Amino acid sequence: MNTLLPIAADAEICKILQCLPEKFVVDFANGIDVAHDHIRVQHARSGFGARLYDGFTGRDRRRQTEINASLIDGVEASIKWLNELSMSLAKSNLALTQVKNRIAMIQGAFVKLANHSADTRQQLEALSLELARRCRHLEQEIMRVDSVQRANIHIDLVFSKWEAGRFASFSLSGRCYAALEELRWGAFGDFFRDGVMLERSTHLEILRNRAIIQLAKDARNTPTSRIDIRQWFNQPTGRGVLPDATGALAYMGDWSRCDQEPFVYASLHFPDDLPLPVPRICSAERLTEALVAEVFGEY
Repeated sequence: MNTLLPIAADAEICKILQCLPEKFVVDFANGIDVAHDHIRVQHARSGFGARLYDGFTGRDRRRQTEINASLIDGVEASIKWLNELSMSLAKSNLALTQVKNRIAMIQGAFVKLANHSADTRQQLEALSLELARRCRHLEQEIMRVDSVQRANIHIDLVFSKWEAGRFASFSLSGRCYAALEELRWGAFGDFFRDGVMLERSTHLEILRNRAIIQLAKDARNTPTSRIDIRQWFNQPTGRGVLPDATGALAYMGDWSRCDQEPFVYASLHFPDDLPLPVPRICSAERLTEALVAEVFGEY
């Protein structure tokens, strides 16, 4: 049995799912535990998360060894890595905002502790200010460039990627979910969260229609043709299928719950007993509408 290698930021799966590094930085920040003076992210909820940690941080490289030798997995080391990772990996407004909020919580926890150096506190303050500056810069850029145009370009980019077969390593339902996550973490997601209700509704309808058409095309069926739900979940096989495809999507969708987001959960975990809301016979139209509602419904 081959040992799965660490996943670097320039790995093929990160080029296909460009939001993976964004989520990783947020998970890394959320894994810093000031109270227990350690970081949990390397023991993430999946082996895929651990491989991201090894690849993105360069855990096996000399500088990681040097940092570990002096700081031994302490919160100081975690903050140092978060500083580097957020500068190199966090690009989207969603990721920057979530990391900035987490830093504010860590700073609050530090007020209650006396066993950490002033240098560490200064690092936190500097990181907080830098993240705030980058968030302001992104906000100004969004205001300068027409957000509707940015959203439209992003939709075109993601669906051209899907049409070109870049999501072919995923199941049929997985392809739709991958496209939705790519949109949620990028310019389309920024527009959708900040846009006025009418514009949001219009663009969400455009998104639904394009996803239904492309999903039906991949299934070689019509948008309303109903087929066994398992056919939507079947994993592709063959030489060109990326070995990390299934793990990557499961990692992206680790927020889903069987009872709250049943279509996303079933698409990523393939349970023997399907959640009750998931029909046993389903069309591209029904599946897409459900996935869109679960991914974007929180807004």
